[in-house]
Amino acid sequence: MTTRKLAFVFLGLLGPVQAASAKECLLTHATYREPRSGAVMQFRPLDNEPAALTAEVFSLTVPNTDTHLPADITWTNGRNSFPLGTIRHTCTDDDREAGLEDGSGLCRIWMGQVHALTGGGAEQLNSREATAAPKGLLLPDFGAAFTEFADFASANPDGSAWDAFTLTGCSDE
Repeated sequence: MTTRKLAFVFLGLLGPVQAASAKECLLTHATYREPRSGAVMQFRPLDNEPAALTAEVFSLTVPNTDTHLPADITWTNGRNSFPLGTIRHTCTDDDREAGLEDGSGLCRIWMGQVHALTGGGAEQLNSREATAAPKGLLLPDFGAAFTEFADFASANPDGSAWDAFTLTGCSDE
């Protein structure tokens, strides 16, 4: 009986410790995972990124492959600016014909507004450089676009993806 009570006390204390460590993680060091497909987003600090409005950079790992896709979050200009995420890959001829090539020399797989998922729902991602990593990220229509991406489809023939990513870790780099 005493052992059971101590276990509950320990588990009760573990929750706040995990919550505190999650709050200490900055978005620039966060790792997120999409649970259905297993896709992983790994953020990294900005190191002389070319776009002046780029706030965050990350790579997206395609499950069951060695593919890491370059991606970023930029802020639109204007009074009501918002975070616009883009995930890219090396262009194919079909991509170029479809007009998916952008100024980076790569082609878009997904592009859209990025939302922070908090305990209270979806909110606009914070534009400050030292932003704490939210509990999750929402990339509307990511799942449909990613499922159609040829590298994912060939490596995961029965795979699918959702639009929400969950915070899974924080790098020290």
